[in-house]
Amino acid sequence: MAKKKGRTLLIKLSDGQATPEFETLCALTTKTLTINNEEIDVTTANCDAPEGALWTEVLDGVKRVSVSGNGISKKENAEARLASVAMSSPPVIAAQVIVPNFGAFEGSFFIQSGDFGGDQTGGVTFSLSAGSTGAVTFTPEAAS
Repeated sequence: MAKKKGRTLLIKLSDGQATPEFETLCALTTKTLTINNEEIDVTTANCDAPEGALWTEVLDGVKRVSVSGNGISKKENAEARLASVAMSSPPVIAAQVIVPNFGAFEGSFFIQSGDFGGDQTGGVTFSLSAGSTGAVTFTPEAAS
């Protein structure tokens, strides 16, 4: 597969309508998607050879998908939606994350933080940190 530019990894937020439209947070200059899997340790000794080595055995535990990003504010609708949802209760929004050459993740995300800042001689910056609340679906990108 051809290599893709980092800017083609997209974080999109729902407009909140019954049939949602997703709008890209264009101003993000860095974006990260993290998939976390918790393991449950169920290691037990071998009863036939209790003096033998113990090998870790694990069960599948809690899953979580987190997204984060930083950028320079462009006063977009998606930024305003992010701020509005972050101030609401609960601060949950439907979102999509498109990873080029890989696929799309979609689900509801709890806005953990939405930060706005700026230096006296620079532009207004913003950042996003969100974690999944409920199942996240993954749709692989079709092979080309």
